[in-house]
Amino acid sequence: MPSNKRASQRKSIKRPAYLYTRDGWPVGNCMTMDISTTGARLSLLTSEELPSEFLISFSASGAVRRNCKLVWRDGDVIGVRFVPSTTAGQPTAG
Repeated sequence: MPSNKRASQRKSIKRPAYLYTRDGWPVGNCMTMDISTTGARLSLLTSEELPSEFLISFSASGAVRRNCKLVWRDGDVIGVRFVPSTTAGQPTAG
């Protein structure tokens, strides 16, 4: 029986999410396929180039954003890791 090597258990969901550059500019929308406390699998709904680090919000208002790092990509599906904010003045995870 294969073992799950993930640091935290993923929960399968289908919810929209909104992507922003680290400077806060909108990049596009995506669908959250699954999520955990450490990261998520996203299905991109835009053909825009995605930076290696960006912000994600799970609300249309974008009031709360989390820092993400692109870990892998397979076509329009990506895996991201949530990372703590390390730069003063950057939006923080909430």
